[in-house]
Amino acid sequence: MSRTLATLAATLLATGIHADTGTESLDQQLVGKWLSQCKETSGRYVQIASEFSDAGRYRARSRFYLDASCTNAMSMDIVSTGRYRLGKPLALASGKTAREIDIDVAEMRSGQMELPGAGQQIQQIIAIVDGRLVFGDAPALHAVTGGARPQKLNLQFYSHKQ
Repeated sequence: MSRTLATLAATLLATGIHADTGTESLDQQLVGKWLSQCKETSGRYVQIASEFSDAGRYRARSRFYLDASCTNAMSMDIVSTGRYRLGKPLALASGKTAREIDIDVAEMRSGQMELPGAGQQIQQIIAIVDGRLVFGDAPALHAVTGGARPQKLNLQFYSHKQ
């Protein structure tokens, strides 16, 4: 479960400064709906649909699948809601620019069951690189909830705007 929550956190923890060359700021680009790639985690597959509002609210639904193409859904979803705040820009060792993002998890549930995680603050970094929403490369959930903000982007797992 910790690995699943870490994957969810890293995805959530998918912004003025950004790696795209367009004129829109990251704050503007982030607003809207995003859909992640299908990713293997803990022997299953997950795809995360995220939504960020211009009022600083987020909602993420992690849907679990039996297959690598994310077409054979299991009967398990995890939904997380709360607020996010964008912080200062960061110049990373890779030469890329990211931005701090803090996420306050108000609710985390699967069906009618409340899951651990509500009330936690996730400290992450985020960027939009070539139209892809990417978050920091965090080794586990405890890293991003314990005050250790990632210092590099996970370019291997990303979301596309819908």
